[in-house]
Amino acid sequence: MTRNVMDFIMLIVLSALLLTGCAPGTTEDDTMREEGPITKEKSDLSFKSINPGEAPESVQTWIEKNRKEEAKKVSHADSKTYVIIMLGQKSTGGFSVTIDSMQLEKIISPESKADKGTVHVTYHTIEPEEGSINTQALTYPMAIAELEGTRDYDYRFLEKSKENHDGEQSEPIQPEKLMGG
Repeated sequence: MTRNVMDFIMLIVLSALLLTGCAPGTTEDDTMREEGPITKEKSDLSFKSINPGEAPESVQTWIEKNRKEEAKKVSHADSKTYVIIMLGQKSTGGFSVTIDSMQLEKIISPESKADKGTVHVTYHTIEPEEGSINTQALTYPMAIAELEGTRDYDYRFLEKSKENHDGEQSEPIQPEKLMGG
């Protein structure tokens, strides 16, 4: 009886060794290679805040068509990149939006994880205080930032507010080429 138990245990051990040694998708390269920690490079991007009238005609046309809606847009026109944040149509004055900073973040190592980069756009909005006296007119608050060159990265928007210092990032937005003047 002891011999049968020993044979049974040996059979289980050998089966376990065979099954674990033949797992699909694992090779010596996959298990032996150590890629190390992810290294990111961050750099601030220089930009200029502009008024809608200073933007190229194609950007102005897009703004005019979409100004009633809340929107975040990145577009290329005239060999420059335009980052646009619109709060949509408001029934009073006292609303504003400002782009505070833009930072390019790239994964540079390990090489297998390297990417073209993501631009993090940090902005804040101001709303009129409850009970304050404001202009009673339709307004279309927006912020436009102009960057030199056509920067073809993913863009993520992060709103900073008094209540939420960390903010919440948007889904990535891809730049679009606007046609026209």
